[in-house]
Amino acid sequence: MRSDPRLTRGRFLCGALGIAVAGWGLAGGSAADPVSISSGPGVAKPNWSKLERRIAGRVCCVGDAEYAAAKQVFNTRFDGETPAAIVQVATTSDVAAAMAFAAEYRLPVAARSGGHSYAGVSTATGAMIIDVRQLTGVNVDGGQAIVGPGHTLYEVYQSLDRFDLSIPTGMCPDVGISGLTLGGGLGFESRAHGLTCDRLAAATLVLPDGTAAEVSATSRPELFWALRGGGPLFGVVTSLTYNTIPATAKDVVRLTFPGEKVAQVIAGWSRWLASADREQWADVSVDADGNGELDCWMQVVCPAGTGGPTAAAVTDAIGSSPLTVDSQTLSHMDTITALAGGGPTTPRASFTNGSDVVADLTPDAIDRIVEALTTFSRAGGTGWVQLNTLDGAIRDTAPTATAFPWRAHAALVEWGAYQPIPHDTAAAWVAAAHGLFSPVSAGAYVNYLEPGDPLTRYYAQNYPRLAALRRTIDPDNRILTVLKT
Repeated sequence: MRSDPRLTRGRFLCGALGIAVAGWGLAGGSAADPVSISSGPGVAKPNWSKLERRIAGRVCCVGDAEYAAAKQVFNTRFDGETPAAIVQVATTSDVAAAMAFAAEYRLPVAARSGGHSYAGVSTATGAMIIDVRQLTGVNVDGGQAIVGPGHTLYEVYQSLDRFDLSIPTGMCPDVGISGLTLGGGLGFESRAHGLTCDRLAAATLVLPDGTAAEVSATSRPELFWALRGGGPLFGVVTSLTYNTIPATAKDVVRLTFPGEKVAQVIAGWSRWLASADREQWADVSVDADGNGELDCWMQVVCPAGTGGPTAAAVTDAIGSSPLTVDSQTLSHMDTITALAGGGPTTPRASFTNGSDVVADLTPDAIDRIVEALTTFSRAGGTGWVQLNTLDGAIRDTAPTATAFPWRAHAALVEWGAYQPIPHDTAAAWVAAAHGLFSPVSAGAYVNYLEPGDPLTRYYAQNYPRLAALRRTIDPDNRILTVLKT
C-alpha cells in the first residue's frame, strides 16, 4: 500500500506494508467484513474490571472517555466499528492474562500494532482487541535485533540505524513491524535480502490458551514455519528477533514516462529485473487521472553512486526515454524518509485496496493491468496500480519452506483507490480488476487481505498445512475468525 498522492506531495510509494497484528480464521476458508460477534449462549458477561485488576496496562470499554481514541485505526472507513474492549497491554504477562480472560468468557480476540489491517480486523465489532503498541524496545546483540511488536517500521529503522544496521521491511513509515513480518514483508531491500519474515530468527508468541511459547527453527518449528508468511493466526507475538543487514547509503532515482507507454514500461522493467544485480531494485506505479488517461512512474533504489548507470540500464530495457529523471544520493535514514514521503507518519485516510500475484508478466497480463486502470480512469476514477517484484533473494527460499507461498512468481500487483473515491466505488473497481485479471492471477498477498476471499488464494499449496496447525493451536477459534456465515 502507498499513501494518497494528493495527501503527500511527490506521490511517494508506501511499498509493501502489512496488516497490523490482527487475527482471522481458517475455518470456512474465507475472510469477510468485520461483523458483530457475541460470546455465545450460557456465557457470563465479561467482567472487564477483573481483567484490569490483573494487568499492568488498561482496559478501554464502550462508554469510557478514552474509547473513541483507543479503537481508532489508520483507515478512517472503519471508524464506525465498536470492539467490545481494547486491552492496552504493558507486558507479556498482560497479553497472557488477556488471552486467558478471552478463553474464560469465550471472546474472539484480535491484536493490533500498526492498525493498518486492510480488512479492518484490528478494530472488529464485538471483539476484544489486544493493543500491543506499548510493547516496545529494540535491543541489538551481535548481528541480531530483538524488537518489541509495538514499533512502527520507521521506529525500527531509526533504532537500528544507530548501529549501522537494518532489516528489509516495507516503506510506509507507520505500519506495525509485527503484522508486516508475519505476512511476509516486501520492500526495496527484498531483492538483496529477502522478505522481512526471511530475516526472522525467533519470536515469543502467546497462544490462545494464555501460555507463552518461544518459537524458532529448533523450538516449536511448525509455529516458526507458520509465522513466516502465514499471518497472525496462532496468537499474539510479544517479541521478534531478526538477523540484521548492513544499513547503507543509496541512490534513489525517480523516473516518469508518458501514460501511453505503460505497457512498454512494465515489460521493460520485467526484462531489466531478469539480469539486474540484486542490490538494485525498482517498482512501477501507474495512476489513473480520472480523465481516461494514465500517469506512469518508477522508483529505482541502488547503491550510492550507481543511480546514473542503473537508471540508464532500466531505460535501455524499456526502450523509451523518460519524461523526467530525479536522482538523489542519500544516507540510509534519508533514503527511508524519502521513500516514506518525507516523514515518520502519514495522515489517516480512507482507502480500498486489493492484490493479485502473477507468475509471469506476459503481454496478456500487462494488457489486462492497463485495461483495468484505463477503464477506471475513463469512469472518473483516480485509483492506481503498483507492481512490486518477487525475484532475487525472495526466491532463495523454497515455496513450502515458509508459509509465504509466492517464491516462484514474477510480481505482486496491487490495486488501490483513496479518498475521495467512495469505498463502494473503489471496491467495485477492485473487484472488476480482479475479474479481468483472474485468467493470469495465481493468488494474492495476505498482507493485503480482502473481505470475501477464499484463504486458499493467499496461501496456495501451504493452506492445508496452515489449516491443520490452526486446528491444533486454536481449536475454539479464539483468534478472531472474520467469516461470512
